[in-house]
Amino acid sequence: MEQRRAAPRFGAIVIVIAIIGTIALLPERYHILPYWFAYVESVVILVPMVVVSLTKGRLWRRFERVAELVAISGALVFNAVNVLVTTYKVVEYPSTVDPVPLFYTSVAIWTGNVLIFTLMYWLIDGGGPDARLNQSQTYPDFDFPAMDDERHIAPGWQPGIIDYLFLAFTTSTAFSPTEAMPMTSRAKLLMILQGSVSLITILIVAARTINTLK
Repeated sequence: MEQRRAAPRFGAIVIVIAIIGTIALLPERYHILPYWFAYVESVVILVPMVVVSLTKGRLWRRFERVAELVAISGALVFNAVNVLVTTYKVVEYPSTVDPVPLFYTSVAIWTGNVLIFTLMYWLIDGGGPDARLNQSQTYPDFDFPAMDDERHIAPGWQPGIIDYLFLAFTTSTAFSPTEAMPMTSRAKLLMILQGSVSLITILIVAARTINTLK
């Protein structure tokens, strides 16, 4: 039986650490879920990633995928709740809004949204990074331009963490696909969710912050 190769995890590990940094920027008054909820989820993701990077074990890879899906889904909930709580306080209690903490909150939520969806896209596209590397799944969730023009890419090219970071960033700024096109229903639903969180953050939270600073 052919040994399945393990894709590099270093970039994804850096993204997780960056997410922890954005969580630290969130003022306590603008979220309901406790900080430890997000920190535990980060550990749940990081530990199997590091182990798989060091050992390449198949059993750990299976555990890693389940742990990542659960933890990243929890991170999506954490960020979405932060958006709803912040928006509610901005709309219902405008006189109590402190512009500086609110500014940090909007930056942290928007940045966390980009980073979380970077990991989600990296995890689901084509069955995950290992499936893409071993070409064990035929249908991708995203169609990157490089896939359609073999003249300008290296043989066996597959999208990496930077490609998914760019995809997530442009989705949060343009609110639409700019490079990679979503091919599956789950990819389209995830992009709708990401764009919605970003839109609310920019239009309500960030806009209110700027108006208060004026």
